[in-house]
Amino acid sequence: MKVLFVCTGNTCRSPMAEGLFNAKAKALGKDFETKSAGVFAPEGFPASDEAIKVLKDDYNIDISSHRSKNLRKHDLEETDLVLTMSTSHKRSILLQYPEYSHKVFTIKEFVGLEGEVEDPYGMPIEYYRKTARELEDLISRVIAKISEERKVKRMIALGSDHGGYELKEVIKKYLEEKGIPYKNFGTFSTESVDYPDYALKVAEAVASHECSEGILVCGTGIGMSITANKVPGIRAAHAEDVFSAKAAKEHNNANILCLGGRITGPGLAVMMVEEWLSATFQGGRHQRRIDKIAEIEKKYSK
Repeated sequence: MKVLFVCTGNTCRSPMAEGLFNAKAKALGKDFETKSAGVFAPEGFPASDEAIKVLKDDYNIDISSHRSKNLRKHDLEETDLVLTMSTSHKRSILLQYPEYSHKVFTIKEFVGLEGEVEDPYGMPIEYYRKTARELEDLISRVIAKISEERKVKRMIALGSDHGGYELKEVIKKYLEEKGIPYKNFGTFSTESVDYPDYALKVAEAVASHECSEGILVCGTGIGMSITANKVPGIRAAHAEDVFSAKAAKEHNNANILCLGGRITGPGLAVMMVEEWLSATFQGGRHQRRIDKIAEIEKKYSK
């Protein structure tokens, strides 16, 4: 999950929000990332002295390396959620980029509150402290809401053949320990079965949105990926290392991860699953390529 905080000049409110959010997310073990920008920001200016001092003294957060950045279209493309300090910031963004209205909110609007985060620029340092305290409370609410929405929406479709059964059980245990909901489509033993049967069940569950994502395991992961990719809307990625698993989500928006029970050990498999589930599709140029894949699929589905 990538969050972008936006204010006017990107030297007070949004860099404070960025620093507070990153510290809070890290402390809670969340895989959230955040950056900040300004709708009318000069490039390369540091955060205000007051903002730096308040975060350092009150929260032990160092934002002295921050440099202001003007908002660009690619910033909107590459983020999942845009939170502005005021309605005017939101309006300014949507006047120029109305196509991103589904992910642009004022920070108070996003958590069900009214009003705006006042700009402390040019005011005594106590105004910065007040703003920081307000942002701290709002950010806690934002993280809680994102976490709850992710928990509600996520449902993993889990499947294997006999060659992947044991590794699937390891993955199932990991999901249970992390509190990640799943549906087990079988197989339920090491008795010999045909992998296409289980690949189809998982792929159809993901394609129909019964489940948000899927994990398939056979002897090598290859047979599962070939079968699952026959179902329209499925992007099943066969991976054998952590980097590939993460990139499969970030670059290819893979909605099914395919692993090999006879070639991947349980420790590595869990690391791969964790990275894949934690990763976020980066959009932008990658979305253009995913769209082309969909067009190819449409062409041959006629």
